[in-house]
Amino acid sequence: MYSSREIMRSIGIFRTEGRRAKDSGLFDALLLSLLPAAAIGADRTITEASAGLCSLTCYSGRELRGMSLEKLLDRGIPAAHAFEARLFTKDARAVRVRATMLRSGAAAVIVLQSLENEERLSSELKSSNGRLEERERYLADFREGVFRMLTDLDRSESELKGALVKLGETQMQLIQSSKMTALGELAASLAHEVSQPLTVVMGLSQGALRTIEEGTQEHRKMHLISEAAKKMEAVVKHLRVFARVEPPELKAIDLNQVVRDAFLILGEMLHSNSIEIIMEPGQVPRVLGNPNRLEQVIINLVTNARDAMPEGGALTVRTGTIEIKGSRFAELTIRDTGTGIPEGILDRIFDPFVTTKEAGKGTGLGLSITSGIIKEHRGEIRVSTDEGGTAFHIIIPAEERG
Repeated sequence: MYSSREIMRSIGIFRTEGRRAKDSGLFDALLLSLLPAAAIGADRTITEASAGLCSLTCYSGRELRGMSLEKLLDRGIPAAHAFEARLFTKDARAVRVRATMLRSGAAAVIVLQSLENEERLSSELKSSNGRLEERERYLADFREGVFRMLTDLDRSESELKGALVKLGETQMQLIQSSKMTALGELAASLAHEVSQPLTVVMGLSQGALRTIEEGTQEHRKMHLISEAAKKMEAVVKHLRVFARVEPPELKAIDLNQVVRDAFLILGEMLHSNSIEIIMEPGQVPRVLGNPNRLEQVIINLVTNARDAMPEGGALTVRTGTIEIKGSRFAELTIRDTGTGIPEGILDRIFDPFVTTKEAGKGTGLGLSITSGIIKEHRGEIRVSTDEGGTAFHIIIPAEERG
């Protein structure tokens, strides 16, 4: 409830004892006031009404001016400066109010306060107190639960250490499993280039070259056949080397050469899926790495890019050198024009078993293994995606020369 002094201060009236209410700016204050208030003349009629009173009674200011106060209240103006009454609104409602009278000579100001809001606020306060007590009980139970959880964590520390050891032992198995999955998928697109027909083609073409006179059109054609067979043989040998299990030994390698070797396998697969290959090799420093594992990274990323472009598109592969805080790094970027990665899983894309593919079309391990291989090389991998596709950025520190 507002006190008389607070109400007078809020509407800025009766600043000087004995001054007329109108001279103190009463009417202007009432018109701007949000309080339900009215100026009452000597004949107990309303001379001015605030916007708050209009809102409470549903009458306009023009309707309220000249209205007898008895028409609004179920009792007249008593001698007491504060009293409770019922206020009758234009839409025939009766609102319980507390009225405060402020007098200045023959004129007076009456300020109304709805008791319904007060009762509602009191009820809400009681309800809030009840919820607060319930919350305090919940927090007490929560603290007890956290204490039990910490105790359980301490007891399971040895089990966690054992799990980490087991995870390290199975890492090589996961990597090899991913290799074999990639090889199985790629073998279908290269089936016509392998097996015994390759040996027959190579043998016949080399034999024919020895019997055909050099410089003739037939010799040139047979030479092309022989060179194509040699290229197919290189692809097959490369697949066999890639599938072989090797210890994680690092040596100085040329990242551009790793990319070229990987695309001996990937080129045919991309072309058969109507994907344009854009190679942008740059100058790169030599890095300490394992060629087979880095090739696996490239194959995993390119295979994902192919799946993201079912209707075809463009794949850009760029290499270069960057410098970070005085240290040189070899950089590899693989960018596709595919469907992109949903924002909801972008932050978890390198977590195990997270995949954007349909059920049954991916294990969710490819990018997790890719991230692990890059970490083995003391490098970093990050991803960016937008409406134009997805790009994976890899940096590997340059070989330190003694």
